[in-house]
Amino acid sequence: MTAIKAPTATTVLKEASREMVHQSAGDLAGYLLDRIGPRYTAVGLGLSDARQIKAWRDNHASPRESAVADRLTLLAQIVRAIEIAYSAETAAAFLRSANPDLDDLPPLLVLADGDPLGVGRPLLRAVRSFLES
Repeated sequence: MTAIKAPTATTVLKEASREMVHQSAGDLAGYLLDRIGPRYTAVGLGLSDARQIKAWRDNHASPRESAVADRLTLLAQIVRAIEIAYSAETAAAFLRSANPDLDDLPPLLVLADGDPLGVGRPLLRAVRSFLES
């Protein structure tokens, strides 16, 4: 009998990236609202509430600010990668938990408070570390 090989963290991250980069902002907003809820989505995007996110979903619109659009894509990639390997609930727990790879800060706060282009690499390394553990 041949053992089924589990996908590697790199494979999972590539698949999540491939899936999410091709989605519209409205679709990404809907995905995140469905998987991790409005509160975590808003926090991760650095927004005070989810009204705007729901409007993107409902109107198939995009964020005006490029940093918010970049956060939206990155957050969706992170959630999707963890969902592929585990579940959406695990992704939400990962996002809100202190992470030793991020100086014990929760990934949601790192994403919300940082330049998405600057924090993307450390966040994806933390996801990779989580998937490999």
